[in-house]
Amino acid sequence: MKKILLYVGLILSLFSLGACGNNSSASGDKKEITIGATAGPYSDQLKEGIIPILEKEGYKVKVVEFNDYIQPNIALNEGEIDANLYQNRIYLKQFNKDHNMDLVAPYAVPTAPIALYSEKHKSLDDIKEGTTIATPNDPTNLARSLNMLVEFGLIKVDEEADPTIVSEKDIVENNLNLKIKPIDPAQTPRSLGDTDFAFINGNYALASGLKLDEAVEVEKTPEGYLIYVTLRKEDVDKPFAKALEKAYKSDEFLEYTNKNAKGYVKPSYQVEKEANK
Repeated sequence: MKKILLYVGLILSLFSLGACGNNSSASGDKKEITIGATAGPYSDQLKEGIIPILEKEGYKVKVVEFNDYIQPNIALNEGEIDANLYQNRIYLKQFNKDHNMDLVAPYAVPTAPIALYSEKHKSLDDIKEGTTIATPNDPTNLARSLNMLVEFGLIKVDEEADPTIVSEKDIVENNLNLKIKPIDPAQTPRSLGDTDFAFINGNYALASGLKLDEAVEVEKTPEGYLIYVTLRKEDVDKPFAKALEKAYKSDEFLEYTNKNAKGYVKPSYQVEKEANK
């Protein structure tokens, strides 16, 4: 009987330890984080600017690189990663709606703006009758591209169309008969050899070797189009999420940004921090 009681006590002790471990994980008090990012500047930003700060706080961070705009959110929603870094809030809002998800984007990060590039031309003045222009084909970045063409005075779109999701179908005036070619965002840098101009997202531009100061025109990026850290809603207040946010909003990361991300659009918290110095 004593042996039976001893075994029962041992089993209960092991169960108790296991339960404690599960509670720690459930509370978010974990020290290993996996973050998804598109290959290029945001992956580099994590590896070079953020991970060293988190490591000082005892965290071990793994970065998983993705090559499209779909899988990072699916992986996050399914719990395969703990956060991702590649999208703006407007894109996320539409993605949540289309895929019945409830991911959240609590704060922005320094962002390489979308810009118009060309291997053949140096100025908007070179845009003539029948000029070919590639754009990203996802709704958000296609809309950004078309809105820039509107700002340049090259096209007009339906005034009743939602400016955040306008497409080539909403163009009501195109006097130069510009040939708009929406393609996969990752392919826009490669399209430069076959088109006159291409709108290229900052991450893909920099990853392909293009430089922001080589662009023909650069978007004046509003806050909603900056790149945001994205999390599952239930994780926003967990310790690992707060540690990640603290790292991005730190003086140390601001110094990294100023040294390594020239030409990027800074989020409001960095702008305010610099203004108060």
